[in-house]
Amino acid sequence: MKRNQPPLKPIQASILGFDLTEFQQHHTFLQGVIFALVTRAAINEVRRRIEKPVLDAAGRKVSQAASDNLKPDTEAITVDQWAKLAVCVALDLAGDVSEAVPVLGEFTDIGFAPAEAWLLKALFKSNAIAAFGFAEEILPFTDVIPTFTLSWCLSTLWPTTPLAQKLLPEAREKAQLREQGGT
Repeated sequence: MKRNQPPLKPIQASILGFDLTEFQQHHTFLQGVIFALVTRAAINEVRRRIEKPVLDAAGRKVSQAASDNLKPDTEAITVDQWAKLAVCVALDLAGDVSEAVPVLGEFTDIGFAPAEAWLLKALFKSNAIAAFGFAEEILPFTDVIPTFTLSWCLSTLWPTTPLAQKLLPEAREKAQLREQGGT
């Protein structure tokens, strides 16, 4: 004989104050998560099919242009320019020596910053590079940037780049002569 049993009620459980019966009746949250995942997958697919080929082509063009324009002719570097590099490396190391004394090192940069700016201006005849060197030396924890050596590389190895032509007056003058048909 079967007894009459009452109908089953939904589970009345609560997890961290969240009523499961409410979730079972209204699954808007679940729909939102599924919608977000589907949207994300659709966006990724569009990016893969449309954006990636465009960016790959642009990357190949930039890479080709860089390999054509950024090949330094190390045979054309004179002895004077190599000596200037040695001086630049020594000056970068001198600026980094101040960091050997933990707290005092940053205070010595206050004195070395104007000297670095003056030396950069004297070596590269660029106010912009001198200002960058001053800022690099005066700001804390930026002594690791080899400003002298990077400036030498820019002026000697890559003088035809737009950055060099903006920062270095000599590179700008050479580019203008080249455009006018001179050497």
